[in-house]
Amino acid sequence: MLVKIAALIFLLYAAVKIVGLQSQIAEKKDQLNSLNMRVEEYEASNEAMKEDLKSGISDEDISEIARTELGYAEPGERVFVDTSSR
Repeated sequence: MLVKIAALIFLLYAAVKIVGLQSQIAEKKDQLNSLNMRVEEYEASNEAMKEDLKSGISDEDISEIARTELGYAEPGERVFVDTSSR
């Protein structure tokens, strides 16, 4: 009788452990899928950057970077800044 009770307790413990492990496996698979998607995005971004490097940088690209990131303007150009939202 004692052996049957011990076996039953062991089976219950094993079943609970298996269910817990299955949920962990599912969670890890979701994480893996998410990471694989991020890797694909980064690889696509890297390929685009490689293509940009191969084609070189044009004067238009330099002008756009100067305008948007550095706040520069062309000679004779007027830049108006909207301060009403501040």
